[in-house]
Amino acid sequence: MANLYAQEASGDPAASASPERVVHRLRGSNESTTHIFALVEGTQPLGEVSPLGVPYIPSTGECPDYDYAGFIHISVPLLEEKDTADLDFVLDVNFLPLPGQPLDDDAQHVATTLVNHGLDLAQKMGRSTLQASSLHADGTPADADPFSAAYRAAGFNIKHAERQVKVHVPEYPATVLIPAGFSAHAWLDYDIPEDFLDDVIRLLTIASEDSLTGDLSVEPIQWNRTRLAEAHGRLRSRNAHTLMVALVDDSRQTVVALTELGRHAGSDPEVAEWTVTVTAREWRQQQLATRIKLFALTKLREHWPDVQRAYASIGVDDTAMNHIFDGLGATGISQSEAWELKA
Repeated sequence: MANLYAQEASGDPAASASPERVVHRLRGSNESTTHIFALVEGTQPLGEVSPLGVPYIPSTGECPDYDYAGFIHISVPLLEEKDTADLDFVLDVNFLPLPGQPLDDDAQHVATTLVNHGLDLAQKMGRSTLQASSLHADGTPADADPFSAAYRAAGFNIKHAERQVKVHVPEYPATVLIPAGFSAHAWLDYDIPEDFLDDVIRLLTIASEDSLTGDLSVEPIQWNRTRLAEAHGRLRSRNAHTLMVALVDDSRQTVVALTELGRHAGSDPEVAEWTVTVTAREWRQQQLATRIKLFALTKLREHWPDVQRAYASIGVDDTAMNHIFDGLGATGISQSEAWELKA
């Protein structure tokens, strides 16, 4: 149902999460725990009750054929933001409006009920900073998302906005001129040489610290070797892959700019996602991020020849990154907002 809505909002069939990706998130990790709840219509026989006071639905064997109205997806971080819960809400197709159409009264009641239950469940998990997201077609207002009215009624406010874009990967990428005194390197699946490992960790931390997130309550991720190794382990366990491209100052043998793309098991093989781009603070304003992203497109074609499009989500107010993606020929497909409520 979430995929159906995302595809309709963006007009892009690739705007989906594979079942494998969802199941992997439900396994949880040392970084976060994830739960899915279902809102069902009518009186249902109660099974075993969870510590949160709601009955479990079997996920294996014979699953009851409930009349689903919607779903609640709650993820709670475990390392940073220990007061925060991330909530996603999904309407079943019977209540999902056609693109550009408002919710009818029944659907609005379901949306409001989902949001209210989600807030209650998150607070039972001990979380007081509650964050939710909206998604809608590019060029439309936040109210185009079916849950916006329910968010406002519950007391949420928009704290950050992003646009989702896609970049065509050329069949024959142009040759990228690497500045004199620099060299470019590409590493698959975190196979980073020991000499550059600490530089990469430092830049990943800087990327988190300097990320533009509006007024949203966030804590920067503090990367270290253990955390990178754990991320590598999760990558292997979900059969996903990354391509990291770095620009190195040859005189100091130091990584000064970095960009990364990812692919997920079960997802469209023609699609990759840009996950991070960062330049060391002392090297900014020299177009190094643009060069490394152009070089990444060349390496993308070399290592993952099936990929035709690379997707990214960029802060609306991130002037520099929007300028870079405009230079890559990016086209907008959707917009999103981050909403927050302090309970």
